[in-house]
Amino acid sequence: MGFLKGVLICLALFGFGAILVMSPRLFMSPPVVAAALLDDRGSEEQPSKAVPTILRLGIFVPDRVVHVRHAMVPWLMRVNEKIGPMGYEIQLFSGGALGHDGEMQLRLLMAGVTDITWFPFGYVAGRFPEISLLEIPLLSDDPMALTRAFWRLHERGFFPGLDDVTVLGLSVSPANYLHMADDFDGLSGLSNRKIRVANAAQARIVEAMGATAVGGITATQVAESLSRKMIDGVLFSWHGTKATGIELTTRSHMTQALGFTPSAVVMNKDRFRDLPPKVKEAILSESGEAFSLALTASMMAEADKAIARVKESPDHQFYRPSPSESAHLMAAFTAMAEQWQGTDQDRRDLLRALSRILEDMAAEKAPL
Repeated sequence: MGFLKGVLICLALFGFGAILVMSPRLFMSPPVVAAALLDDRGSEEQPSKAVPTILRLGIFVPDRVVHVRHAMVPWLMRVNEKIGPMGYEIQLFSGGALGHDGEMQLRLLMAGVTDITWFPFGYVAGRFPEISLLEIPLLSDDPMALTRAFWRLHERGFFPGLDDVTVLGLSVSPANYLHMADDFDGLSGLSNRKIRVANAAQARIVEAMGATAVGGITATQVAESLSRKMIDGVLFSWHGTKATGIELTTRSHMTQALGFTPSAVVMNKDRFRDLPPKVKEAILSESGEAFSLALTASMMAEADKAIARVKESPDHQFYRPSPSESAHLMAAFTAMAEQWQGTDQDRRDLLRALSRILEDMAAEKAPL
């Protein structure tokens, strides 16, 4: 009798344990049971998807900046629609989350920390010396024409420095203009004024105007530098004056175009090479000249809005250079182009090719 009682006790204990192991829902509250059952049903009807391989797109400007919001993000979404089913996804890291300026962005890309990036060439001028030609406002004042020419020159191999990356887009910004924190009444009033510049070409232009060029200030630091009187003005394109706070910290604006800012969207060459052929094809299908023009067009539209907005404000004034001042600036631009090419035959060929492309587009009246 004692033996049978022990067996029954063991069976009861083991059976209870089996219930605990096999049917934990018996001890859940009704809502938890219902949720668990729904989870099971969903897992049966919708098999779990594999985690996609992430391609990191790093930019140092905020995602509210116009060319990011209206050109890069739509590009990213179109590419993701194509590469998503193949197990890949581009993710945007903006606002300096992966690199606080253009130079750092390119370094991180080359090191493989990021896979794709956007950067202005002025931050890395020494690495791409030929591209500085596009910063000089001499041959054209049309950013769309310059952007198209930029891409076509790249396709013809005029920028060997770009061979180290896979180029997805090339852009030339709307023209840079002089924005001053205080009243401005001509070049003669610029003596001893400190003007923020982003590259060597801008420094030359500022010096030609009789002012002092100040570097080392990123786009996101300009407004604070103006408000703290660390600088008196800045060369900047209108498309970025609102996002960077320059509109709120400047009062006077010159109407003479003072150079351009070429930029690029590029991918780590090794990373691109290792992608499946179909993924590479999908990325390239959304890149190239059309993407380049979209970048520039988004900036131009924003620049037009900014100019119209500021013209309506009683707190701002515009200064149009006199004929003699304009002639002085054009002479400076010509001297810059001549010094840029020097006796280097490759640079002479590049300048000639750029002139020819611009002339052909003007003759054909190519739609831009």
